[in-house]
Amino acid sequence: MKVTSNRTLLTMFSTTTLVFTLVLATHAQQPPASGMPETQPPQRIERSHSEFPVTNDPKEIMRRAVEIDHGNWEKVRNYTCQNRQVVKQLGKHGEVKSTEIKTFDINFYYGREYQRLVQINDKPLDEQVQKKEEEKLNKFLAKYRDESESEREKRLEKEKKEREEGRLFLKDVVNAYDFRLLGEEVIDGVGTWVIEANPRQDFHPTQPHADMLKKIKGKVWIEKKNYNWVKVDAVATDTISFGLFLFRIHPGSRFSFQQSFVNNEVWVMKRLDIEGGARIALFKNENVEQEDVLSNFRKFVTTVKILPDTKEVEAPKQ
Repeated sequence: MKVTSNRTLLTMFSTTTLVFTLVLATHAQQPPASGMPETQPPQRIERSHSEFPVTNDPKEIMRRAVEIDHGNWEKVRNYTCQNRQVVKQLGKHGEVKSTEIKTFDINFYYGREYQRLVQINDKPLDEQVQKKEEEKLNKFLAKYRDESESEREKRLEKEKKEREEGRLFLKDVVNAYDFRLLGEEVIDGVGTWVIEANPRQDFHPTQPHADMLKKIKGKVWIEKKNYNWVKVDAVATDTISFGLFLFRIHPGSRFSFQQSFVNNEVWVMKRLDIEGGARIALFKNENVEQEDVLSNFRKFVTTVKILPDTKEVEAPKQ
């Protein structure tokens, strides 16, 4: 039971982080999988920095950061990377009770993102775990390889709905806060505006889960050149509940992420940090620290590769 509750806890923390940030919208707006014969949605018109008049209004800066679309998600899907995740279980006084380190290779098969476990505690997988991971990958591949036409249409319709919900959610993010420009800061050589975001108590959400924005405050760092999100720090100011109080994230829980510009082409998340506590159903409270560091971003081209017990599939080629 403990393993299940810990995994669920981390999922809730990650969900809350993504909801607060542009990351949620980026994933929610992802188009149908590339590399397969699927109908692509209409492309949004990209706007460049030069099309906007100069402004120091923090709400307008945030609105532009939401509006601007460089097709970043499509570009990200052309890259593989590695994610080293460190999860610490904490005691009630903040002491570290246990630490687990997992390293994942992130690739795309059939145009779908897949995280494959490759190391535990910085050591190669043993034979039993390696076999289980191969079975999971084969199952994942079979899901899309054997997808029927009706299943594919249903999935595309669901993705279309999620993209629209993501766009509408972003509008809620802009309207949910009073923004204050704190100044400017250079992060990894990138000039940014530093903007404080405090929840508006008169905010009326239009999208599911957007009411949680009233319970999250933070700071954002927006790139001055093209209005990309560079960094976000957020904290829960009140209890955040999911599923009729089945999950509760405690006040004081903190979430942050930072992005970097790779290959002079694409903005990618390079770090995600979560720190806080939650209560899951009627089980005991859990406190965790999670650190995800993403690295080794490499652009790939698709080819054909034969995997054990599978037919031909798309695979990344470095």
